[in-house]
Amino acid sequence: MISYNIILYLAAGFVIVLLAFLYARSRVNRLRKKRLEMIRESWGKPKNEAFLFDRIDKYASVSGEKEFHQLSNQTIDDIDFYRLFEFLDRTTSRIGQQFLFRKLIQPGSNSDDLKRLSERADELNGNASLRESIQKELIRLNNNNAYYITSLMEDKLLEKPVWFNYLFLDILVVVTLLGLSFRFPILLLFLIIPVIINMIIHYWNKSNAMRFVKSFPQLNLLISISERMMKIYPNQNPGDIEKSIKDLSSFKRNSTILNLTQTGDIRDDLSQIGLYFVELIKIFFLVEIFTLFYLIRELETKKSSVTTLYRYIGEIDTAISIASLRAGSKTCRPTFINNGKSLRAVSLYHPLIVNCVENNITVNGKSVLITGSNMSGKTTFLRTVMINSILAQTLYTCFAEEFNAPILKQFSSIRIDDSLLEGKSYYYEEVNIMASLIEEAKSGNQNLFILDEVFKGTNTVERIASAKAILSYLNGGNNIVIVSTHDIELSALLNQEYDLYHFTETIEDQQLHFDHMIKPGSLTTRNGIRILELSGYPKEIIDEAKRLSS
Repeated sequence: MISYNIILYLAAGFVIVLLAFLYARSRVNRLRKKRLEMIRESWGKPKNEAFLFDRIDKYASVSGEKEFHQLSNQTIDDIDFYRLFEFLDRTTSRIGQQFLFRKLIQPGSNSDDLKRLSERADELNGNASLRESIQKELIRLNNNNAYYITSLMEDKLLEKPVWFNYLFLDILVVVTLLGLSFRFPILLLFLIIPVIINMIIHYWNKSNAMRFVKSFPQLNLLISISERMMKIYPNQNPGDIEKSIKDLSSFKRNSTILNLTQTGDIRDDLSQIGLYFVELIKIFFLVEIFTLFYLIRELETKKSSVTTLYRYIGEIDTAISIASLRAGSKTCRPTFINNGKSLRAVSLYHPLIVNCVENNITVNGKSVLITGSNMSGKTTFLRTVMINSILAQTLYTCFAEEFNAPILKQFSSIRIDDSLLEGKSYYYEEVNIMASLIEEAKSGNQNLFILDEVFKGTNTVERIASAKAILSYLNGGNNIVIVSTHDIELSALLNQEYDLYHFTETIEDQQLHFDHMIKPGSLTTRNGIRILELSGYPKEIIDEAKRLSS
């Protein structure tokens, strides 16, 4: 009878375990299916989520790697960089997102590297099965906590307390008292003092460990995913990745000793009754504090291994992002030409403007001066050229039918604001920005200068005179300057150095119509007063304006 009941209980237990296993497996399969549906649904489309730029930009600030060029804050503001990034970003992981951000603000000069990135994007685009297998791994790093892996790339992660070495003496005392207590039980009473001290130190150290509650588990996940990725999609230099995984294997093993919970207080530890005695041992022998500072020291000496795995995943995710961008937009691959004052773009358009009018531009030996009225399209065109020049040297992808240009450093002055809190006027801001561009013109690099209305903040005579002098200076060497202006007088002053283009509008049925098409030559019509008339200004104002104009 007893044996029958035992068999019955064992059978029931087996059924329960089997059902639990099947349920867990079913949940995993449903999660995988849901992830795959998300991956396929998002292909070729911009993300619909909040962008945490205060975390996204962390890799750019800690990587310490110097690139060919760094976009200035002025240029970032001029091209609405953050809105542009939200459109361009099709990455699957937070690591890929941070890697892409850094890549976009640091245009490169190595065309071979860009071509290899493009070829990888084409390969992944052409093999949906492989790409989706990779994305199913990358999506595991889509938790916002993955942003904090970059914090482990800092040179100094955590300072040891000045009394840290005395902890070895503390442990020696505890071990000695424990050993002697078997012979002299009274010594157990003397253990109270060091144990209380160790308990205080143990829970004090919890606050140190909590600094890494987000980064350590995500680094472990990065290591695991890198191992799996090497099987799915081997790297071109597998030795570097394998060595980095091996270097960090001890971190992965030892970090599990730390009890990294979100709150990490005493009540949380005691509520885990099954781990109570393990926690007690940690307190007695200060296991966690020794482990934490061992891991910190290890990471500080193996930062290059963390960076290698980070870049490995980031580059793959960026390639997938480029493939997705190309799948959802009309794009082309740029052609890099030898140094020279030359640039050619066909059917160029702005990626953030729906049904944007496409334009052509050719630079050949001269820079470009664009005239035209407000709302005609000048400023948008300037941003379009700048954006595509940057994307050519970062994603090897342009929003055009054809884009040919040299490797350039991009600088701009389009959107300038008064710095009222700093007591700076609009004109003073312009002067400072122009001074920085003049310094870049001296550098010997080939630059692209995009300028909108030079010196708007001063009077007409000095504005035209200063603008002419500065534009002639910036045009020196192989620098390419594309500038817009309302001052038609500059066309006559600069026609030997600049090719002239213009945007214009027409008036039909008492309405303004803009075609937003750039046209060769200087603007010959002036519609400013006519626009005032269409806007219902009093007749006497219009008449006097016409008289003074003539």
